Amino acid sequence: MLALCAWPSMASAQSRPWVSGTPSISGTAHIGKTLTASGASAGGPQGVLIEYVWLRCDQTSTSPERCVWLTDDLGSTYTVTANDNNKYLRVVKAAAMWWDVVRGLDFDKIEYRSSAPTAKVTAAPTPTPTPTRTPVPTATPVKTPVKTPVPTATPVKTPVKTPVPTATPVKTPSPVVTVTPGGEVPGTPTPTPAPDAQPTPQPDPPAASQSTAAVPAAGGVLGATERATRMIKPYPVVRISGRLTTGGANITVLSVKAPKGATITVTCSGKGCPTKSVARATKLFRITQFQRVLPAGIKLRIAISKPGYITKVSTIQIRKGKAPLRTDQCQQPGESKLTRCPKGK
Repeated sequence: MLALCAWPSMASAQSRPWVSGTPSISGTAHIGKTLTASGASAGGPQGVLIEYVWLRCDQTSTSPERCVWLTDDLGSTYTVTANDNNKYLRVVKAAAMWWDVVRGLDFDKIEYRSSAPTAKVTAAPTPTPTPTRTPVPTATPVKTPVKTPVPTATPVKTPVKTPVPTATPVKTPSPVVTVTPGGEVPGTPTPTPAPDAQPTPQPDPPAASQSTAAVPAAGGVLGATERATRMIKPYPVVRISGRLTTGGANITVLSVKAPKGATITVTCSGKGCPTKSVARATKLFRITQFQRVLPAGIKLRIAISKPGYITKVSTIQIRKGKAPLRTDQCQQPGESKLTRCPKGK
């Protein structure tokens, strides 16, 4: 039956309820979906009830009277249920006097206009789920502390010293003695002549060419020449800077600038060395391993070498309460003793 909560119409001069126009349904006839009614107009005298009423019909229900009137579902919207499966839905715009509604549903007392039926109600098609690609969890990379590798020093190829051919020993001739005008041999004590002894005749002085001839020293090698040792050019520069601490020094810069082909080797001795040795064959080497706080007592030895050249050795002694003590010396090829560098270096 029509609900009493339907809107009452405005006072009308009509003696009977009336409906004009045809309602329509929008929406999809799938279970769970909502349909919406619209259109048609209605009116009547005082006490008229006007409402949309939804109908469930079979395919053979060609007229609204043969459908099931869903009087519990009034209003412009309707949610399709499972009971509507394989049925058809209609909506009517109905108008009736309220006392006729109270007496019961009598189609002769109700004015209505019906919509066309919907398509056959079916279950809503199951949407094909879009395959969700399960993301492969990215493992959080564990940052492995990278230990600064100790650079392998480029092996210095020791030049093969060409053996100096041994000269055939030359028999040293008897030294030529120059006789002074007085007949005395320089450096030779003059013997006391025997009484009446005649002085022994002396040979003539040798020719000038003989007296000025070069005589090799004992054990010498003829033709041997000594090659002068060379300094590395441009001269290597060792730079160190920082500030004093209560127990040593905080080194902020320790670098070496050397020419191409030179090998830089740093060795550390004393308690508290961050590493024992570092070597690098490069033009510019910033020695970060020792750019930190170094305790007193540590000694750094920085050697810049190049085959066939004099090695420069800088020694830095970390002291307590004093600036580091630095000395620069040189080392001849093939020798271990440190000496003063050539003048001007």
